[in-house]
Amino acid sequence: MSVIKYFFICFLSISLNVHAQTKKAENTLLWEISGKDLKKPSYLFGTYHLIGKDFVDTMKVVNEKLKSVDAVVGEIVMNDSVAIKLSNYFTMKGNTLDHLLSKDEYKKVEDFFKEKMPNFNLKGLNNYKPVMISMFITLFNASEKGLPEKGLDDSFQIFAKENNKKIIGLETAEFQGELLFNTDLEKQKKALLKAIKENDKNKLKVKELYQYYIAQDMEKLNEFFKEEDEDSKEFMTDLLKNRNNRWLDKLPQLMRANSLFIAVGAGHLLGDEGLIKGLQNLGYDVKPIATN
Repeated sequence: MSVIKYFFICFLSISLNVHAQTKKAENTLLWEISGKDLKKPSYLFGTYHLIGKDFVDTMKVVNEKLKSVDAVVGEIVMNDSVAIKLSNYFTMKGNTLDHLLSKDEYKKVEDFFKEKMPNFNLKGLNNYKPVMISMFITLFNASEKGLPEKGLDDSFQIFAKENNKKIIGLETAEFQGELLFNTDLEKQKKALLKAIKENDKNKLKVKELYQYYIAQDMEKLNEFFKEEDEDSKEFMTDLLKNRNNRWLDKLPQLMRANSLFIAVGAGHLLGDEGLIKGLQNLGYDVKPIATN
């Protein structure tokens, strides 16, 4: 499960007329932040980075709140330079996959992709870090539903740009590059081999996670992300808890200066160490808002 959670928290940022919203008020992706020293409310929305703009097009309340704010906040500012900055972290320096992996391990990885693409040659990815190969596996699994041209997070920032609203990033592309791609290569290798071994099970988990998200079932999402193994415990702390704490240090000043639409991966909203609870602990009123 560690590989799936790894990428779908990173990515986890159809019309809901088809998928009825659950009865519990807390089961919504949209939350209002008010009170304390705020003159105007801000809004927190949990995204899924592999879902496109169509997902929110019919969400009347989400679009109203988005129009009402002064600025849109994302994990990073999405622009043309992001891919270039992140690409510096994708490849290994002084190492290659055929050196890092044993012959048997290398063959397992290559055979996995050849089942999907008979002409595939792993040599073409020989300089890439194992974590990038794991990402390709996740994208293969997610692509069965089709990948959007523009992700949900990107669409919120495009709206801001088109409507002369400020765009604010909570961290830099370089910070994300260090966090996501500069982990220990042996751990990356172990995670890659595990992802291939457990791919069928992980594909089912991907579908499960997708259904929880489009149903806005925060309870099920929270349960999903609570599952943890020892291999991923330290990384998940860095990915969620530590990043949430950094954002909670920044958000009060940003919300005092502007009303915000804060769009970050849904995994960051959840649980005792999530943004909803964190903002409440800072003294703000944080309440669920139905998206329609």
